[in-house]
Amino acid sequence: MKNYFSYKDSSYFTLKKIFLLIFLGFISSIALSSYYIIKYDKYTDNGYSHVMLKDETLRIWKQGAKIVKDVKKGNNFFLSGDVTSTKPLPGRLVAIYSLLSDHEIIDEWEPSIKIKLGGKLPFLIIQSLVYYLALAYLVLKINKIFPIENCFYIVFFLAFEHTIFQYHSSFWSESFYFTLQILILSLLFNNSYKISGNLFVGILVGILFLQRSVGIFYLMPIITYFLFSYRSKSIKPIIASVIGYTLIVSLVGFYNYKKTNLFYIFPIEGKRDIYVYFSTSLIAQKKKINDNEVVKEEAQRLYKWLKDNNIKLKDDYDLDKIISVTSLSSLIKNEKDIIKFYDHLNKRQYEIIFENPLIAVKQAIIRLIHFSVLDPIHNYYYNEYRGQNKKPAFIKSKTHKIWIPYRIVYTLLIYFVCFFGLIHFLKQKNYQLLLLLLLSIFYYIILLGWTGTTRLFVPNLIYLSFFFGNGLVLLMNLLKKNNLIISN
Repeated sequence: MKNYFSYKDSSYFTLKKIFLLIFLGFISSIALSSYYIIKYDKYTDNGYSHVMLKDETLRIWKQGAKIVKDVKKGNNFFLSGDVTSTKPLPGRLVAIYSLLSDHEIIDEWEPSIKIKLGGKLPFLIIQSLVYYLALAYLVLKINKIFPIENCFYIVFFLAFEHTIFQYHSSFWSESFYFTLQILILSLLFNNSYKISGNLFVGILVGILFLQRSVGIFYLMPIITYFLFSYRSKSIKPIIASVIGYTLIVSLVGFYNYKKTNLFYIFPIEGKRDIYVYFSTSLIAQKKKINDNEVVKEEAQRLYKWLKDNNIKLKDDYDLDKIISVTSLSSLIKNEKDIIKFYDHLNKRQYEIIFENPLIAVKQAIIRLIHFSVLDPIHNYYYNEYRGQNKKPAFIKSKTHKIWIPYRIVYTLLIYFVCFFGLIHFLKQKNYQLLLLLLLSIFYYIILLGWTGTTRLFVPNLIYLSFFFGNGLVLLMNLLKKNNLIISN
């Protein structure tokens, strides 16, 4: 039978080559970041909007600028900034970078926020550096668990797979989040029930939550893993990790208390995301009306709730001009009342789902399928289309449609290899690690699958890398066994 692949035996793979692989990944990341900065560190045609910093990333840098502003006025760094409705850490990382590098974030505050050009490349280099250093630390742990050849392909995936790789050259919160995921896994791979190590696991999970709100419940899969792995000895690691986690999230509660006189941890964005991005679409489908009509109906409903609950509103407002139901919060005078409003939205979002179970399940399945399709071109086209306000929007463009089949094929190839990785874990009877990885993947699917947003799927690739690396070796061995690979 014809030989299609060339294959080298495991003696070809060494730790030195794996660390070289990591270094090459870091250099490649710097190159891509430099390219993006040269091409996209500029304004759109209006002369104010920054191409790379828009939407969520703009809010993060604006938050960082506000913290810097307060610190320069003599305020405490940890209590500086506004009340945060979303993840608190990314803005503080930007603020730390600005204070250490003396880079001014904002060029003009009025009449519109204008991001200062230049000075951003070192930030991208730093976030790449910490990621690849975390990857080097991971190698020291997995080298004791997997064969060196398997480690090589796991690291290759984490260092170069472009769905992950692209975010090191962006200002999204993903890159630092990936770093934290890798560090947490590295500590868990120690397979230790000692208090000190697991206390640090809890601290890192707390920081994971600060970086992105979805991390808030990630301690649950870890506790399940402890119970399965350590059984009667699981009490110590569970208590230690919970203490570490509590220490971090308590800081969030304390900060919120200082700002609002209310101690709360869960960010208010988590109390309205399902409502905005999922529940209201169910109303539109049920009643067969467009989104604007849903907004009007829900705005009236929520406005009535505000009045019925004696919520004080600002004097000058026009309800007919409300373009989104959550913008009603801008009409509320008191910060405590804003929290009450979002608590009501939280109840309302689930109320809508329970009233429309069949539509909700159908919509969730459709979105979950879309959620699971990899998008290694997201960052480039985000800058190229949305950043530069090209028409039509990228998602409605011919370019987007052209890429869909290629993305599907790429995704299926990755999952195909990962399937062999699952077989590898089962054959090796490595059930503890398999449980940790599967629980982590299901965690993100359950919490974020309903969004249908491919960007939010990417944290799963950190866990899938172990299936990919081990699966690729198993697949190549099977091909070699069937004389499809040339042995050197």
